[in-house]
Amino acid sequence: MSDRHRTWRDQPRGLACAVIAAFFVLTTAAFAFAVIAVVAAMR
Repeated sequence: MSDRHRTWRDQPRGLACAVIAAFFVLTTAAFAFAVIAVVAAMR
């Protein structure tokens, strides 16, 4: 277990990149949905 824990401590960038990528994708999807909603409401 300590070996796996050490490996996780040595590779924090992978987890950070995954979290940032997921946040970026969700933010982009929410922004696109908001734009579509505004365009639909204006018509």
